[in-house]
Amino acid sequence: MQAEVIRFAEFELDLGRYELRRQGQAVRLEKVPMELLILLAKKEGQLVTREEIIQRLWGDNVFVDARQGINTAISKIRVALKDDPDQPRILQTVFGKGYRLVVPIERISQESGPEAVQFHAPPPTAESETGRLVASPSASPIKHRDLMKPSHARALFLLIQAGYLVLYGATFTHFPQIQRLGAPHFILQLTLLMGLVGAPLRLYLISAVGLNYAGSGRLFRRAFPGILVLDVIWAAAPLFLFHRMGEVTLLFVAALAFLPFSQRTLISCAYPPATSGDAS
Repeated sequence: MQAEVIRFAEFELDLGRYELRRQGQAVRLEKVPMELLILLAKKEGQLVTREEIIQRLWGDNVFVDARQGINTAISKIRVALKDDPDQPRILQTVFGKGYRLVVPIERISQESGPEAVQFHAPPPTAESETGRLVASPSASPIKHRDLMKPSHARALFLLIQAGYLVLYGATFTHFPQIQRLGAPHFILQLTLLMGLVGAPLRLYLISAVGLNYAGSGRLFRRAFPGILVLDVIWAAAPLFLFHRMGEVTLLFVAALAFLPFSQRTLISCAYPPATSGDAS
């Protein structure tokens, strides 16, 4: 069997070496996402249905959540390809149907040399026929760069959420002492309200990111304006300790005020905006 290389955009799929490369550099991709990407590339722009993906990757005896498995695989492929699901230049979702590659594809037999190159343009889509541009291989790649490993970013994000839960719990536990500080009544009510809203929010974020739900990044970015307001207001909570700790509490206020943006950065590392997890 001849080894084959499939080229699309700035990427190469080396089937002989079972390797994805970007501009000559190997790109890490796990087995299931790699198998799915190979399937899509071999279809040369044709639609691959979710049922066909399940049959090809898992067969008749499916003992996993195939839908979530596909979503996760698609999300990981988009991370590897640095592709934006909202404005795809490589991998397109056909909602309710499946997926296809929307870039020209070259298939090269390594044994036959360059003269064996076959060029395959993707079939026209409804978007391209109505005037929407499908990006070419020369289009500029998404400029987002991973700042750390997604697993590390998720771990730090979860640690922050756990820290918020500890703060909420401490506030509820010591609320009688806080009431005796003589703070205005509306401040006390606002503190309780922020804790009651924040606690279930943190539990939800912990469950989504902890289980590595593919849409976690998209959901967090949509909720970020509300999270920002909640966390900025909560950042003032350390001022209740001002009578004991003095100006040091201002450092805690500053740190808590900065945390929403730290969370956003960590989410961008774990679920890049170009691949925010909209895999369905």
